[in-house]
Amino acid sequence: MVIGKNRTARTVPQTNRNKDAIFVGWQKTRGGEAFALYNVTAAGHPSLGSTVTDRSLLKLNLQIPQTPLQPGKKL
Repeated sequence: MVIGKNRTARTVPQTNRNKDAIFVGWQKTRGGEAFALYNVTAAGHPSLGSTVTDRSLLKLNLQIPQTPLQPGKKL
């Protein structure tokens, strides 16, 4: 008998750690502004596979991945 260990716990490969989501693109609003969209990739998360915004990632307690600049935007 194993005590103190979760037998159903799975480890995430090192290359996928901290990859709660991936950037998929920019969505323009009617006003011409744009916001980033991400697909949730966190293993076992209830929102796995969902496309969400950065605000949604924060509400879901997920990390926001690196996001490229919008096309045509400068630092």
